Amino acid sequence: MFLGILLAAAILALTVFFKVDTITVEGAQKYRAEEIVAGMDVKQGDNLYLWNKVKVCDAMLEKFPYLQSVQIRRHLPNALVVTVTECSASVAIASNGGYLLLSKEGKALEQSATSNGLPVVTGMTLSDVPLGKILTEDSSKSAEELLTILQTLDAADMLGDLNFINLSDLRDIHIGYQKRFDIRVNSVDNLAYYLRFAQTVIEDRLSPSDIGQLYWDAQNRLHYVPDTAENIEKAGMGLAASSTVTDVSTQDTAQQTDTEASQMPDLSEGSVDETQRSNEEAGEDVSTADEADTDGDV
Repeated sequence: MFLGILLAAAILALTVFFKVDTITVEGAQKYRAEEIVAGMDVKQGDNLYLWNKVKVCDAMLEKFPYLQSVQIRRHLPNALVVTVTECSASVAIASNGGYLLLSKEGKALEQSATSNGLPVVTGMTLSDVPLGKILTEDSSKSAEELLTILQTLDAADMLGDLNFINLSDLRDIHIGYQKRFDIRVNSVDNLAYYLRFAQTVIEDRLSPSDIGQLYWDAQNRLHYVPDTAENIEKAGMGLAASSTVTDVSTQDTAQQTDTEASQMPDLSEGSVDETQRSNEEAGEDVSTADEADTDGDV
């Protein structure tokens, strides 16, 4: 009987005395505090303890896509403090006649009629992706490659200078960088190494006015081929480059940056441009054309 009385008193205290009276939101910018409070599964007047905090937070992350994390703290006797952090859109992908905006983690944030000035991902489309859900690697091969690229660019602190990603051919992926360069890789394997290598060449060996392509051949040598801003933009849209590329690369083979990465494994599926191939067939070694001042390991 005594234990029963104690139990009844405890239940009475929880249901009568510990009720939510005030809910405070901290850290919100994309959403108004009133909007977040209205969208919570916990309301004023509810018990302070008789609900699952994890489930409430997970539901908020899906209901408010731009929320990256949610923390709820109980303050006795009758208050809740909700602290949120928000994420931002990093890329836009064609979806349902418009664009789906994704965070760098691959979270679907917003369906928009335009790309909102974000880097556009071509070569793949998304449909029926619920907002608030994170794109998984199981969605498709292209989705897996995209997530790897975004995470690697972010880790290398290069995501802010991203202009486009073209996944039309997963054996020849185009990554637009600084509105001047088309970085081409034949797979995302060792992508962190490739990006560091390309970044070093851009910063240490090329001038601020240089525009062109950076790619690796089958012998893992990094090439720089001067190009035009128009052709770089076309590479991002998945359009064929004009004949200017062939003319420039043919006339300026001596300006190529040809760098051998001796520590990298051989990539049998590397992309070699037609200029280098024709020169090799003619018995000319392009890799030594500028050996005196540009060839070497980085």
